[in-house]
Amino acid sequence: MDFTAVRNYSFNDQCISNGLLNKVILLGKNGSGKTNLGLAIFDIVVTLTDNVVYNRQIDPGSYLNGDSTKKYATFEYEFQDGDRTIRYIYRKTDPRTISYEELEVNGKLIFLRDGDKSDYKGLSKINADNLRMDMDNGALSVVRYINANTVQNKESPISFIMDFVSHMLYFKSDIEGNGFIGYGKTGEFIYDYIINNGLTEDFKRMLKEYAEVEADLGVVKMPGTPGVFVQKFRNRQLTFESISSTGTRVFALFYYWYKHFGDVRFVYMDEFDAYYHYEMSERIVRMVSQMEGFQTVFTTHNISLLRNSLLRPDCCLTIDNGRIRSFSDSTGRELREGHNLEKMYRNGEFDD
Repeated sequence: MDFTAVRNYSFNDQCISNGLLNKVILLGKNGSGKTNLGLAIFDIVVTLTDNVVYNRQIDPGSYLNGDSTKKYATFEYEFQDGDRTIRYIYRKTDPRTISYEELEVNGKLIFLRDGDKSDYKGLSKINADNLRMDMDNGALSVVRYINANTVQNKESPISFIMDFVSHMLYFKSDIEGNGFIGYGKTGEFIYDYIINNGLTEDFKRMLKEYAEVEADLGVVKMPGTPGVFVQKFRNRQLTFESISSTGTRVFALFYYWYKHFGDVRFVYMDEFDAYYHYEMSERIVRMVSQMEGFQTVFTTHNISLLRNSLLRPDCCLTIDNGRIRSFSDSTGRELREGHNLEKMYRNGEFDD
């Protein structure tokens, strides 16, 4: 997935940041690979942190590509840090076994972990040349080993990678329940968070503004708990979680993570609007697209979001048969702000 594929459009500049795609929609049919792409991108969370992961990410029975003859999976990440390009590559034979690892900064090798071909001379560039590097195949990455056993200043590529990866967030809500990868706390309940942080009125306001749900919400004190989140009716109060619709509960999940967006670097919102009315989906995309400081990928089936009034052609991506392309790269026509992208998509303009 190439976030450098920015085209020269003069509208919706908020979707671009530092020369990179900053807010994108990834459209794909069922089974096209949207979720698996997210899990693959977030493999680096498994590799470098102790943050929350999905069980599917660490299942050796489904880790490698079923169509590939290779006995390993390769992951390649390219980070932009000011005028530096940090390139990090590794291979795994299973979710916990690294067989190859490489780090470059602006094309200059920092280290190569590759059995007898290993090269660690570049560690002197990051003041890590005193470490004993006898790394065989195993779960411990060189990047994580250096981070844990040396003092890296904030300008170090190791510090940059570790900070970025520690603040990556993937979340979705599906038949398996609410799940997330990366940044966040386990065991924190959404409504407890709202109550503990005094956000009842704010949640009520956003519920009305984005979901068009008007609810008289309150908190009933209960011993040993922050309280119970309730909706008030004429004759009684009912527990909000037990009576709210699926879409409303999914919005509560979004609200919880939205309150953490100020502390993340990369967000993957998988099938974010599977339970939303199309107007609600549009409002959320419009709102998140105006937020700064983090990249966002929205995955969806909703073609009504494919509009220049929301994003732009280079930020509208499709995934099909393992291939990801933007609308800009899917047609020979010059796309302008006035074009109806949804209609063009329906008419096959962006098909092969």
